[in-house]
Amino acid sequence: MRVWSAACSSGEEVYSIAMVLDDCLGELGWEVMGSDISTRMLQRARSGHYPLERTTQVPQPYLKRYCLRGFGRHEGTLLVERPLRERVQFAQVNLMESVPRTNAFDVVFLRNVMIYFNGDTKRQVVARILTALKPGGHLVIGHSENLNGINDEVRLVAPSVYRKPDAAA
Repeated sequence: MRVWSAACSSGEEVYSIAMVLDDCLGELGWEVMGSDISTRMLQRARSGHYPLERTTQVPQPYLKRYCLRGFGRHEGTLLVERPLRERVQFAQVNLMESVPRTNAFDVVFLRNVMIYFNGDTKRQVVARILTALKPGGHLVIGHSENLNGINDEVRLVAPSVYRKPDAAA
């Protein structure tokens, strides 16, 4: 299972995805990659160090299993444990220019990014993203976004979730 969180900002989504995959798949083959245009945000993401208030949506069992609570001068923060941090990758990617040239992804998260683009740019970015998505793979976008008039290759399967047709379809 290969998952890409495009425009991952400071990495919370990447680690949340990794927690779910580790919980469900364990040591079986899974990979999570996060990308962003900002090297500063990627540096922060790699650290895996966050304020506790940023974790309200993360289930408590995941926080206990995958995170260390800060104390002393780190009171009020948490650190994603090293084994999980080591299983994720981060890369600088400018979605306006390119996408990762790796094996295709099963799922791509492109949440709350397209709101910043005009129609032509949205079409170009989605077309690039889809080159990195396996046939039958899923593209997840933000709840306030949609692909109406942007791309007709993928099919809506749930709110904010699109599926790229299988190669045979």
